[in-house]
Amino acid sequence: MSKIDKETLKVFDKLEKLNPEAKFLSESALSTVNSWVDTGCMVLNSIISGSLYGGVPAGRITGFAGPSAAGKTYIINKILANAQKQGIIPVIFDTEAAVDASSTQGVGLDPSGVKYVPVQTVEECRNQISTFLDSVIEAKMEGKFIISIDSLGNLASQKELDDAEKGKTAMDMGTRAKGLKSMMRLLTFKAAKARVTILFSNHTYDDPSAMFPTLVKNQSGGKGPVYLASVLVQLAKRDEKHDKTNEDDEVLPEANKVSGTTLRALTTKNRFVPPFLEGEMYLNFKKGLDKYSGLKEMAVNHGVIEQTGSTFVLPSEKEGVPGKKLGYYKNWKSDETLWEEIILPKLEEKLKEQYSYSVD
Repeated sequence: MSKIDKETLKVFDKLEKLNPEAKFLSESALSTVNSWVDTGCMVLNSIISGSLYGGVPAGRITGFAGPSAAGKTYIINKILANAQKQGIIPVIFDTEAAVDASSTQGVGLDPSGVKYVPVQTVEECRNQISTFLDSVIEAKMEGKFIISIDSLGNLASQKELDDAEKGKTAMDMGTRAKGLKSMMRLLTFKAAKARVTILFSNHTYDDPSAMFPTLVKNQSGGKGPVYLASVLVQLAKRDEKHDKTNEDDEVLPEANKVSGTTLRALTTKNRFVPPFLEGEMYLNFKKGLDKYSGLKEMAVNHGVIEQTGSTFVLPSEKEGVPGKKLGYYKNWKSDETLWEEIILPKLEEKLKEQYSYSVD
């Protein structure tokens, strides 16, 4: 910390008595993210946190938005499973009655250690999460829990519910969007104070009045989630036919020759590294999310490996010395020693350099 004389520091005494959280940034735990939860995919980790070994920020709100079947729930449950392995207790607020024990077990979650909370309205969800976060803070159990809301798009407003019971057909007129913004506004500070990570999924849709398609899609529920989340990841998907030449690409017999889905992730908002970073990952219907998917393309983009046609070369660090020929991707994609000892360390170094904001 830069040197500030004692007389000047006294000016802050009354403020610190009013607000114990008031500290210099170098000392503030509330404003600093020092831990991350693995997403289960290194490419996704990197575009969110700037590190292959990072993930979603602890104590902050991260949203995953996209169309139906774009992998939102799968990725969120995978993050919950990785958090659970660290001793963190998952709490799922389910708005779609779509989360069950068998589906969570498939991604590595132990359902006996997951608290399941069904909610129907924005107001219920807001009040119950807020009360829970207060309990965490009062019990001094900061950092012991992780919350998911699946999904924001299916939360109704209390007005919608009341109107339906009375047989009214009047439109909501913004009550739901205001409620969602209120919820996000209320939970942002409490989540940071309780060091509880909050994940949410949401639906996206195209604007029918737009003249041209936009890169960033609209989310259900207004701008509240967009303004108040620390990280927003927009997902899209492309179904993949079974590759018979790839022995690792397994397919279910009844899957109509579709073996899985390529998910494209785009960070439309990020408070930790530059936004609008993009990566692709492969979700096989039988084997799940490939942790190393998309790393080859990322390594080529950052010059860690070089591609010539269909073959690859590991560049030499010595000028004038030819690089090591790797050949076709299928010949080295499963070489763990090459990945773990050479490619990943070099790629991590490049990402740290490229994804950090300049101090100039």
